[in-house]
Amino acid sequence: MFRRLLTVVIFGSALTALLFAYQPPDAHSNPTFGGYKPPKKDKAPTSRTLRGTVTDEAGQPMGGALVTLTDDSTKDKLTFITKKDGRYNFADLSFNKDYEVIARYQNQISSPRKLSQYDHTADLVRILEVQEPETKK
Repeated sequence: MFRRLLTVVIFGSALTALLFAYQPPDAHSNPTFGGYKPPKKDKAPTSRTLRGTVTDEAGQPMGGALVTLTDDSTKDKLTFITKKDGRYNFADLSFNKDYEVIARYQNQISSPRKLSQYDHTADLVRILEVQEPETKK
């Protein structure tokens, strides 16, 4: 009798240990337990953003600079006036168009920078350095 009781206690203890150690599989990793949902794929962006900073020749930010973005095909223009930190931002730009961006501050101007429709980067950064225009000799 004592042997049978000891066997039941040992078997019961082992069963309890197994139950506590059991961890059900993650529902997302095993479709046999139901509730399986494949991982979500990141959606491709539908538009792109151009942002950056206007600086002087010394690399200091230029607040109050006028940044102009021009659509190369329609010649439509968007403008942005930078704050004290020299930052600008153009959102919701098409991937299917070419653009040109240029900055002006008083009599200083930056070199024009192109954004190509073949560049599918969603978040573009361009630093525009304004400088005195060269005088023709």
